[in-house]
Order: sequence, then C-alpha cells, then structure tokens
Amino acid sequence: MNLLTLFIDIILTIPLSIILINLEKKENSFTYLCIFPVLYTIIISAIIPGIKENIFLIPIFEIFIRNFYITNITEEIKNNKEYILSSVVSIILSVITYNYFIKEVENVLPSAESLKNIIWLIIIFVIYNILKDNSNKKETKNIKTSNEYIYIQYAKYKARYSNYINSKNEIINKLIYSIMIYNNYKTPPIIRHIKTYINHLINKEVKYGILEVSSPIPLTDIESINITLKELERKYKKLNNNHEITTLLDKYSKEEIENIALIYNIINNFS
Repeated sequence: MNLLTLFIDIILTIPLSIILINLEKKENSFTYLCIFPVLYTIIISAIIPGIKENIFLIPIFEIFIRNFYITNITEEIKNNKEYILSSVVSIILSVITYNYFIKEVENVLPSAESLKNIIWLIIIFVIYNILKDNSNKKETKNIKTSNEYIYIQYAKYKARYSNYINSKNEIINKLIYSIMIYNNYKTPPIIRHIKTYINHLINKEVKYGILEVSSPIPLTDIESINITLKELERKYKKLNNNHEITTLLDKYSKEEIENIALIYNIINNFS
C-alpha cells in the first residue's frame, strides 16, 4: 500500500467519523455503530475502485479520530463497554467483508442480474411496510361496524368451521369465532396471505391460518383452529372459575382484547 492510498483512506475516514458521532446520539445506536462502517467501506469501494486495497483500515482510523474528537473537543468521557465493543465488532466485520467480498471481486457494484433481485427485494420490503402500516392504522380503531356485520360473519364461520370448533366449553367456541371475525376485519384474507408470504421471505415471525398462529412451518386454517382451541382450553383450566374472557387473551394487545371482547359480547347476546 503506497502513501497516497493511505492518505486518501485517512481523508475518507473524516466523513465516517462525523456520521458515527451523530449516530451515537440516536437511541439503540449500537447496531448502527457496528454496521455502518462496513457499509461505508463497501460504498467507497464501489465509488472509487482504485483505492479498495486495504480499505478495511478506514474503520480502524475512524476509532482514533472519533476518540480524539470526543476527548479533546467535546471533552466527554467515553470509556464504556458499548463503545469499545461496537468498535471491535465494526473492525472485525470490516476485515471479514474486505477479505471475503471486496478483495475477491473486480467491481463491488452489483451486476444487472443481481440488481434485478435487489430491486424485487426492495419492492417486497416496501409493500410489506405499506401493509404493516395500514394494518396498524386499522388496528388502532375500535370496530365501528354494525351488529349485523358481526352476526353475518359469525353465521358464515359457524357454517364453515363448526365441525372443528367443538370444545365442550361454549365460552371458548365463541371466543374463537370472535378472534376470527376480528382478524378478518383487521386484515382481509388476501392481505393476510401476502403478509405471510413476505414475512416468510424476510425471515420475520410468520403467522399462519385464519387465527394467525405463529409457526416455523405452514399451517392451514383448520390446523390454526386446532392449535388455538387446545391453547384456550389449557388456559381456561387455570382460571379457577373466573369466567373473565380477557384473561384468556394474554398474547394480544390491550386494544385487540377490547375489540375481541366487544365481538364476543355481541355474539353472546345473539346466541
């Protein structure tokens, strides 16, 4: 490595230090401090391929520059485990990225074929976030539909699933129908299937079936009913004659419990 490349690496370290100093002020900054130096070296290697040799030195130089700034300009005391650990992790990741990626390819920029895959991943990610936002917005509202809507949904699901929702405890049966109606109101079936597919692609928690049961393997609607039925029956046995249904819904948020309980009461009055 010649002196000119070394000098350029030092100059390019300054913007990275400025960025990381600002990132430190954010909540949960540890991940940013670990990952961003790696991303920075990849970006610089793509923009200026001629200086990618030993570019992993930039995160090492950055530690000294940032430490100088903190101790001599801001006069802060930065002697904590998180600061040291994030620095060590960023260096290790940068060295690994350099040895197994940057150094091994002629051009860091993706080819047209790999760019196509990246674009589709971005599209899927954007669609996922749109669906997630819409779902969250809808979830923040209490159900404002008429009782007639709930009666119709209850009759539809009872005709379709009554052979499977067959607990001896009628409270549990009605509660399962209430969860079904709420899930369908909150997230229509087509949106639910798209979200399940996207979550599966990005390794997020995947929920299957009409009752949205978390599972490492795909579940049918019937399987999600069977699992939920057994789970509610197990919980009910521990209630000690306390028939408050909200105690059976401990895995749901406060607002979800209110909505499910509202539907349950309407169904209970109807039956």
